[in-house]
Amino acid sequence: MNTSRRTTEESPHLTVAELAARWRTTEQAIYHRRHRRQLPPAISGGRKLLFPLAAIEAFERDLAASDPQNPLNDPAAAPVERRRGRPRAKAATA
Repeated sequence: MNTSRRTTEESPHLTVAELAARWRTTEQAIYHRRHRRQLPPAISGGRKLLFPLAAIEAFERDLAASDPQNPLNDPAAAPVERRRGRPRAKAATA
């Protein structure tokens, strides 16, 4: 009989340690951001906090969409729309 804990792939929740590893930060930083209400709500199960994986993924998408330094949000990198029709004649300079 295998009584080991389920892995993250099977669980719809992340622990503080798993979230810290995912974001490459410390557990204390996760607790700090939660205290400042900068994270999605967590489920408190006794002494353990569980973050819903779907809420974390939505939070990451929203964060990436609002980041001005994200290359995907750079308006200069957007495709250029070409004009249709003949090019305009340049005005003669005197």
